[in-house]
This record gives sequence, structure tokens and C-alpha cells, in this order.
Amino acid sequence: MIQLLDSLLAPWRRSPQLFVFGNQKSGTSAIAGLLAAATGKRLAADFPGARHPFIGPLLRGETPITTFVRRNRGSFSAPIVKEPSLTFVAAALLTLFPEARCIFVLRNPWQNIRSILNRLDVRGDTPQPAARSKRINPTWSDILSGADLGLPPDHFVSILATRWLRAAEIGQSLGDRAAVVRYEDFTAAKRNTIAQLAAGAGFPMIADIASQVDHPFQPQGTDESPHRFFGPNLARIEAICGARARALGYAP
Repeated sequence: MIQLLDSLLAPWRRSPQLFVFGNQKSGTSAIAGLLAAATGKRLAADFPGARHPFIGPLLRGETPITTFVRRNRGSFSAPIVKEPSLTFVAAALLTLFPEARCIFVLRNPWQNIRSILNRLDVRGDTPQPAARSKRINPTWSDILSGADLGLPPDHFVSILATRWLRAAEIGQSLGDRAAVVRYEDFTAAKRNTIAQLAAGAGFPMIADIASQVDHPFQPQGTDESPHRFFGPNLARIEAICGARARALGYAP
């Protein structure tokens, strides 16, 4: 069976040249989109096969990575692949595609978690929301409840903090296969950052992206301070993410 899967995967195993990993709402859309625009490389982003109900079984180890990739071979044939949930199987993907490299995007956890909740129109100081809500689609509901990662029940802020911590640990574990970039450094120098990342990936720059660097690739969040937005739940993020965040140069 393993030999059969290898033979099926062999013709396009080298197709993805670059993965863009990072937690949801950490800036992966902007970086991947600008890289694709600057280099003319095709981008596969947020593809349907990586949503509910398919992504949870992969992340929980119930679907083999080879099966998942084979089912989504069209998306994995692109030179650049961006899907934040794949962050949690980054090591397995880089093993399956041994010549691929990756960009790993980190973001301040207080701002990252607030941005996720802004996207879902959920306040950080509210009680635990219902596991399923008509206004939150199943993929995001699984992220909010931790079901996709198989996390035990907890307050949604603690679950999102655990998700951030796990992603940060993965990013730091990938060694020289990954170019780690902080979202805050990217926003301070977008064109230079994209040029450096393209060079590191071996992608020639063929287009000027000056007119695109401020394009909103995702809906914009609020500017409300974390203290006001999270209220007493701010302590949950500190308890779970604080040490790692400060080691990466972040503070609330």
C-alpha cells in the first residue's frame, strides 16, 4: 500500500516549492498574496479540501497525510501553497515534499487572537460561546472550540491561546527549512520583506508590487487595546503564551 501511494504521489511530489505557514489571522494571506503577485507564481490558498469536515481528521491524525495530499492534488500542484491549518502538520508536509521550503509567519499573540475574534464578531471578554452558531461556519467553529486539533473543552480564549502556542513551537522547530518572519516586521517594510522572502525561496521578482502592498487581503480588525477587548480573559493568554511570546519579543 505504501509503495502504491508513493507511485501515485511521485509525479507531482516536487510541485509545491514553497509553503506559507502560520496561525489563522497572522498575516499569511498578505505575505502569500504579495509573493505570488511579485513572482508570478501560482498560489493555492485556503482551498475547500482543507476546511470542515476534512481538515480536523488530518490534524488529529485520523487521515494520513498522503491521503489528504492525494485528495487535494490540484491544490498541491501549485508552486506556493498557503493554508493556515496546515501549520499543524508542517513537519509531515515538509517530509513528504523534501525539496520544498516554507515561510512561517508569527504574530503577537494578543493581537493575533483578537484578530481571530474580530473576524468572528466575538468579544474576548464574553462567556464561552455556543459550540455551534449559525453565524460562525463549521470550520471556524472547530477552531474556536479546539475540535480540529482535538483539544479538551476549555474557554475559547484559552483554546486560541493554546493554538497560538502550538503554532509558535512548530515554527521554531522547523530549523533551516523555514524562513521565520514576524508579521510586525513585515508590516514595517512590506516590499523589502517580500523581496527577501522571494530571494530565499529562489523565486525571481518579475513585478512591482508597490501599488498592492496596502491591499487588505483579509477584513480589518479593530484597534481596541487587548486590555479592553479581553478584560479578565487577558490573563488566560498571559498564562499560556506569555513566556514564549516574550522570548519572541512580544508583549501585550
